[in-house]
Amino acid sequence: MLFSYQGKQLTVKSLTPIYDNPTPKRAQAQLRGVWVTTVRNNDFPSQEVYQNGFNATLFKKEFDDIIQICQKFKLNAIFFQIRPEGDAFYPSGVNPWSEYLTGEQGLAPRDGFDPLAYIISKTHQANMEFHAWLNPYRLSPWKNKTATKEEGLQNLSPNHYARRHPDWVFHFNGQLYLNPGVPAVTDFMVATVDEILNNYNVDAIHLDDFFYPYPYPEGDKMIQFKDVAPDQDTFLKYRVDQNQTISDWREANVNSLVYNLHKTIQRYNYANQKHVQFGISPFGIWASDQQAPGGSSTHPNQLASLDEYVNTKLWIEAGWLDYVIPQIYWTFEDPLSPFAVTAKWWNDITSGTKTKLYIGLGLYLYQEDQFWQDPTEIIRQIDYIKTLPNVSGYVFFTFHNLLEKRATTDAMKQALKQLQTHL
Repeated sequence: MLFSYQGKQLTVKSLTPIYDNPTPKRAQAQLRGVWVTTVRNNDFPSQEVYQNGFNATLFKKEFDDIIQICQKFKLNAIFFQIRPEGDAFYPSGVNPWSEYLTGEQGLAPRDGFDPLAYIISKTHQANMEFHAWLNPYRLSPWKNKTATKEEGLQNLSPNHYARRHPDWVFHFNGQLYLNPGVPAVTDFMVATVDEILNNYNVDAIHLDDFFYPYPYPEGDKMIQFKDVAPDQDTFLKYRVDQNQTISDWREANVNSLVYNLHKTIQRYNYANQKHVQFGISPFGIWASDQQAPGGSSTHPNQLASLDEYVNTKLWIEAGWLDYVIPQIYWTFEDPLSPFAVTAKWWNDITSGTKTKLYIGLGLYLYQEDQFWQDPTEIIRQIDYIKTLPNVSGYVFFTFHNLLEKRATTDAMKQALKQLQTHL
C-alpha cells in the first residue's frame, strides 16, 4: 500500500524514488506564463476554425497570434489545455479528437494535420516552455444540467473510453466524470500521459484543480459531492477495509493518481534522459488552520481543497511534484483569504522541498469581480510575490484576458497597459 490512514490523517508509506536521477529543474530565469484554455473554445481556437470544415491555415494563424501576444507581455511559458474533457488536441489511441478542435468529438482534422505538433514547435521556436495541460476526470460540459447519465454518455464519441466503460463513470450536477475510485481509471490516465510523453516534446505534464467535483448552488444551499455520493457502490467495492471512511478513500484515490503520474514521468525521464516536469495548479487554499494543523490563517468559511480530497501539501512534502501553481485569485483586501496571507503560506510550505512554487494570478477577475477595481492590483501582486524567496514565477488565468479588444472594464484596460510597461 502507498497510503495508510488513522482517523482523518493519511500517511505516505513509500516515498523513496524509483530512480536516482535528479529532479528536473527549469532555468533560473523567472517563469512568466499563461493558461490557454480550449474548453468551450474559451481562448483558442475560435469556432471559425471548424465551422466549415477544419481550417488548418486559420488554426495556425490564431496560434501564431497567441505567441505574439505572449511575447508582448514578455511571457516564457504556455500552459496549453490539450485534454479538456476526456478528449484530445492530438492523434490518440486512447482519447477521441476534441469537439473544441473540429466541432465534433472524434472527428479528425483534415489532411492528417497534427495540431499539437504544430503548437509545440511554434512555442519552442519562440523560446517558450510548453506545459501540456490535462483535466484527468471531467468528461462533459455544463450544457444540460438536467441530462441523465445515459443521455450524457450518448453525447460522447462512440469510441470514447466512458462509452465502453459506463460503470466507471459517475454523474454529478449534470456532468460526467471518470470515477477516481476505479483502479482502471488511474491506469487509463497513466496510459494517456505515457502516450503524450512518447509522442511529443513537451516540457511538462500539467493538471489543474478539478479532481472530485466542486459543490454547486441549488436554491439557498450548496450541494456537495459527499452529500450526493454517486460513488458509494465503488467505495464499498474498493475500500481497503471496513474501517476506512469514504473521505479517506477518496483522498487516497487522488493521491494514487498523482503518485502514479509522478512515477510514470520519472520512469520516462530516466529511460530517455529527458527532463519533463510534473506540475499541478490546485485551488488557492489547502485548508485553514482551524480546519487542519499546518493550514493557512484564512477563514474556515472559504472553500478548501482538502475538503475536496486534494492534499497538495502531502504531494509537496512527498516530492511528487516538480512545481505547484496555487490559484490565488483574491485581492490583498479579501476578507476570507487575503492574497498576501495565502501566497506566504505557499511560500513557507514549499521551503526546503524539491517543489518549485509559481503563483496563479486571476487576471480574469477584472472582468468578473466587482472588488477588482484597482488597476494596480495585479502589479502589486507581482511585486509582492517577488519578495517571497521561494516563489519562482507566476501564471495568468487566462489568455484572452491579455487581449485589449476583449477588455470590458476600465480597470482591466488600465491594468493591461500597466502590465506591458511593468513586466
